[in-house]
Parts: sequence; C-alpha cells; structure tokens
Amino acid sequence: MGELDRLSDLIGRIYDAGIDPDAWRPVLADICRWAGGEMAQILVLESSAAAPFFTVAVGYDAAAHARYLRDYALQDPRLPAWRRLPPTVQLCHQVVDAAWLDRQDFGAFLDENGCRWAMAAIDPAFDGIAGMSVRRPRRAGPFTPAEAQRFGLLVPHIRRSLALAQRLDGLAGRARLAEDVLDRLDRAMVLLAANGRVVHVNAMADRLFESGRLQLRGNRLDSADPAEAAALRGLIAAVLDPASGGGPVRLLSGTAGPSLIASGCRLPDRRPTAVAAPQAVAALFLSPIGASPDDLGQVLPGLFGLSRAEARLAVALHDGFSLSEIAGQLQLSRETLRSQLRSVFDKTGTRRQGTLIRLLTDLARESRLARQSSGRL
Repeated sequence: MGELDRLSDLIGRIYDAGIDPDAWRPVLADICRWAGGEMAQILVLESSAAAPFFTVAVGYDAAAHARYLRDYALQDPRLPAWRRLPPTVQLCHQVVDAAWLDRQDFGAFLDENGCRWAMAAIDPAFDGIAGMSVRRPRRAGPFTPAEAQRFGLLVPHIRRSLALAQRLDGLAGRARLAEDVLDRLDRAMVLLAANGRVVHVNAMADRLFESGRLQLRGNRLDSADPAEAAALRGLIAAVLDPASGGGPVRLLSGTAGPSLIASGCRLPDRRPTAVAAPQAVAALFLSPIGASPDDLGQVLPGLFGLSRAEARLAVALHDGFSLSEIAGQLQLSRETLRSQLRSVFDKTGTRRQGTLIRLLTDLARESRLARQSSGRL
C-alpha cells in the first residue's frame, strides 16, 4: 500500500472511531507509527469536569502518567506554551528551552519512561484541555519538521472525529433524558412514524400493552375489539394527515378494560430527506376515564402540598369568585384569605392571581376534555 493509500485509509478509520470509541486504540497505534512515535495520547478534559470526557493512549504507562500529573504537570512549561501557539503540531524542543528537558529530576523521568521527545497539537479555543500528542525516547532523537507535517495531516481529522463523538454523546444523552421524561408522564403516549408504525412507547403505554388493553401487531397499534380497532385506525389516519391541525378526540370503549380518552397531534419533522431511519412524526395520548380528577380540590393538595383551606380558595378563584365574594361565602376576613393566597402563591410557584388562574385552568383542561368527550360520544 502506497503512502497516499495509507493516509486515506487512516483518515477513514479516524472517522470510524468517532462513532465507535473501541476503535480508537488500534487507530491511535497506527497514527503513532505514521508520525514516527512510540507512544501517543488523545485527551479531552473539560475545565469543569472531574474526569476526562475522552482519553485514549497507546504505548503508555498509567502509573508513569499518574506520577507526571502529581509531580511535574504544574511545572511543565510546554502545555501553556502549546496553548498560546496556533493549534498546529508543535515540537517540544522548539516551544521551550531544550535544556529544561534535561533537568536532573524531570529529564530522568522522561528517559525512564521513553517519552523524552514529544510533539503535540492543542486546541486553545477549548474550555479545558483538548489535545493529542506523540512521544518517543531519547535514543530516537527529536521529532523533525517532516514528522510534524505528517502528524499535522491527521490532526484536523482527529479533531472533527472527536467533535462528532461529543455530538453523538450529547444526542444520546438527550434521547435518554427525553425517554425518562416521557416515562414520567401520567398518561400513555405512543410515538408514530409517517407510515403509522410505532417507534416508541412510554412506560404507561407499556402497561396498557402488558395488561392486554391494547395490542401491537406488526408494530402497529391495534385492539382485540373490532370497533375499537376501527376507531384507532381513524384517529391515527387523522393525526398523520399533514393537512390536519390535530387529531380528533375519541372515546375507546373496548371490552378488554377501562374506557380510554384518545387524542393525538403531529410533531415537527425536521429530519433531512437523506436520513432513512424511522422518526416520530406524531404522538397519541391515551388516558383512562377517571385517571385525572375532575375536582381541582382533590388534586391540588397532592400536586403542591396545599392545605384543604388553600385548595378551597384556589378552586374558588378559578371558578371566577373574587376575594370579597369568597370572604362573604366562607365568613372569613379578607386578611385571612390574603394570608392563604400568599401561601398558595409560594407553593405553586406563582406570584400573581392571573398566573395562578392560568395554571389552574391548564390543570382542569384534561378533566374537562374527558367529560365533554364522554358526553359527546
């Protein structure tokens, strides 16, 4: 294999390692050989993190590195020098006085561990340390400008691959967080692809399937009750229709369990057309009748820790009564009600009466929707 083919192959493998962390060690070993070194390391350490986001090394003694961090890192002038220079490959004997590398204690440490000479590229814009280095022992002589140039051909690709790994890690973290949030919903949610197939269900939906209340057939939402299955198909078709503003509300009264209020909505589809993986374009929401209390007075103490008197006041405000009217009906002083209202504000995280009423209206919307749907259907 010629030099150009070797370089092309190595660059391709560097990008492969960006999506497969286990591939970094063999790739780094080849980078080390390509650049004429005997050991190499890539390190990404965010300034606020206790541990590196990413680190991999070859030909490298972990105990020696721990000793370096303990005894020499704060004294080593090469790192700050590298960070002040352009983010290209820099040779250690050109960024600091070479005599410093021969200090009795530090020089002996470098020789003992075969890392007398080093060349490195540091990203000075990174908040922390993001760099890669290649090292070799005294007997091999210092790295040459030609070897720095060979290493430099790979550095931009290593940086892009690491950036890809960080982005993928962030996306994976966001996906895990999103799934955790969905699992905490108090209703079943089913995410649908554009072809109507189910791409994700939350924990509440899982329980519906486990109980036999609903079914998955060929990765499609279904029911053992023919009438309910037809209602589901109609709702899914309406939700998936791009021209619809949102699916209708349906009452599912199958024979396998409690009646369900079902509704849905389309989700924004920002996926590039070249991406073939299934993506959720719509969501269905399923709530058993009676799952949401109809009376705000029953739910407010559990949600916010309101006392019975505070919950009674909040419900009365939501129903449109003024403080004066409430005081007259309950035969309480306005000052007592104002004290209760301040406590309600504190517990609900609101500061104004209008904000509190909007919050209560949002909480009541689901139960009101369920009652209206039940009566209509």
